[in-house]
Amino acid sequence: MENNRLFVSENGKDLCISCECETKYKHDTSIEYREYYIEGAGQMCKKCYDGIINKLKEVHANLEQDETE
Repeated sequence: MENNRLFVSENGKDLCISCECETKYKHDTSIEYREYYIEGAGQMCKKCYDGIINKLKEVHANLEQDETE
């Protein structure tokens, strides 16, 4: 039984907070040893993490452009 509220699969691995796919990290793995973890939000898969980071870079670039105009 999957626990979507905590984003943990039935075998104890964290689910991506965006797409809910299973990640490679057990729920009790320290965040110091994880990739694609966002403090205050949770674990993400690489695809979702990269997508969000690229979107943030785009927004940042647009804001910088607006400031120079």
